[in-house]
Amino acid sequence: MEKKGTGTEHISYRHAVFRRKMLEFEKVLFIVLLVVNISYYLVVFFTDRMQSTLVEDILRFVSVLAVQIFSLASFQYINGAEKFTNETKNRVCCISLLGVSAAEQLLFFFCEPLWICTAIVMVLSSFFNDRKAIIAVYITSVAVWAVSVFMCSNDVLGLGINTGLADIIAAFLLISCIFVISLFLYGFNRTQIEDVVEYYDGEKKLQEKLSIDYLTRLHSRFTIYEHIKQAMHDYYFSGKDVCVAMIDIDYFKKVNDTYGHDKGDEVLRRLSHVISQYTDETIHAGRYGGEEFLIVFSGYTRKQAGKILDGMLMNFRNQEYDFLPDGVIITFSAGYCYLDNADMEAESFIKCADEALYYSKEHGRNQVTYYNDLKLRNIQ
Repeated sequence: MEKKGTGTEHISYRHAVFRRKMLEFEKVLFIVLLVVNISYYLVVFFTDRMQSTLVEDILRFVSVLAVQIFSLASFQYINGAEKFTNETKNRVCCISLLGVSAAEQLLFFFCEPLWICTAIVMVLSSFFNDRKAIIAVYITSVAVWAVSVFMCSNDVLGLGINTGLADIIAAFLLISCIFVISLFLYGFNRTQIEDVVEYYDGEKKLQEKLSIDYLTRLHSRFTIYEHIKQAMHDYYFSGKDVCVAMIDIDYFKKVNDTYGHDKGDEVLRRLSHVISQYTDETIHAGRYGGEEFLIVFSGYTRKQAGKILDGMLMNFRNQEYDFLPDGVIITFSAGYCYLDNADMEAESFIKCADEALYYSKEHGRNQVTYYNDLKLRNIQ
């Protein structure tokens, strides 16, 4: 089954899938029961030896049908509405299924095997890991049992049906035993769900650790590389503009050697903070290694990407550090490339940005170089 976010979200997703299948099952069950009930009354109509009870039978059938339709319609509406919680939808799923089966029990209360349906619903309710749902199903089942006992004992419909005390007690014991079993299943399922939640949450945290650089909180090298490949894929199939930039902090080794690695880490965090001010769903940034950063601009022309990089450079060199002498600033060099070749691989795309970065560092640093302009200079 597909994984969905955190462990709790995945459990909710599994419950939603189960409810959807139960809704489909309940619709089929309703149709089957409707056909059985109509067939039964057709047989009664032609062979019934108690014509005086036919009106009562029809009224009972219509009442039961109304209960089943209401149960099914309520479940479908609540399950599809976003305003209801997952717990509410789970409980309505159980009560709805019980409503369909319990109504059938009242229609054929002299048919003892129908109590198995109630038992099955109670067991199914334990899979939602909701003790209240199990208790609600049990109370409703006992209420249906009590009504059935009353109708049988007093022969309310005048059908001449008498249920023995042993049958009455057996039905109650069946319901109660299944209730106890459902509580045991609830405890077991609760442990299983806790294990699933712990597993998924742990896996999600591990994925976050692998996808996020610990120091800068930007994407890791692997993750930013995947974003670049995705942006290139969009270019190949939809012509969406894409640029890749590589940034390197100027004289970073000197900062580490002079002021210490803790100050160097502060500079890295400052630059990552500056970069993160520009990132969104279309601009992704990651630490490529050491003091180098990769940025991918999806849906940006080369002029738009260049303007953003200039803004980053201006912002970064205006940063103030308490460990630097007055008048000393820290800058970065950058190079970027616009994708205009459908045959280019991701490694080659990054290499073009790296060549532009190298040109910036070789020609004074503290600047942004566009790779395609660099190609024109080489041609000239």
